[in-house]
Amino acid sequence: MSSTSPSYGMVTASARPIVERIVWCSVATVSPGGSPRSRLMHPVWFWDDGVPVALVSARPTPIKMRHLHANPQVSCFYWDPAHDTVAIDATARWINPDDRRDAWQRIAEVPAPVGFDPRVIWPGGPGSADCAFLQLEAHRIVATPAGQPGLMWSRSAGP
Repeated sequence: MSSTSPSYGMVTASARPIVERIVWCSVATVSPGGSPRSRLMHPVWFWDDGVPVALVSARPTPIKMRHLHANPQVSCFYWDPAHDTVAIDATARWINPDDRRDAWQRIAEVPAPVGFDPRVIWPGGPGSADCAFLQLEAHRIVATPAGQPGLMWSRSAGP
């Protein structure tokens, strides 16, 4: 890890191409009792407002709901066979049901493979019974291209 503090722009310039090439990541949550749980997810990150924010299509399963209610902190990890990695720690919140249509549209408007048509998961549209979206707001990013030192950005207000 570099001993200097790289700027947000430097870190995202390194992280974004890796994230957008890999697309899928492991996302870890923690149960109320402290047990970790990992799952594969497809966050669609928006990088342009000074703090990366992602929208993630996610079924509101009882385990996921319980974990995020107890601790909304998540860790996203991207890895590829060339050993480029990005770790993004974020705070998760469920999108209000009234805003699902907007989240759906924002994800669908991003070109593939980063964006996608959520209708693949929910043919009935954003009103489907198990359709839900999470918003992830990043507070720490570590981008480590293979063979290079890691670059870290951290929002001072983050956990």
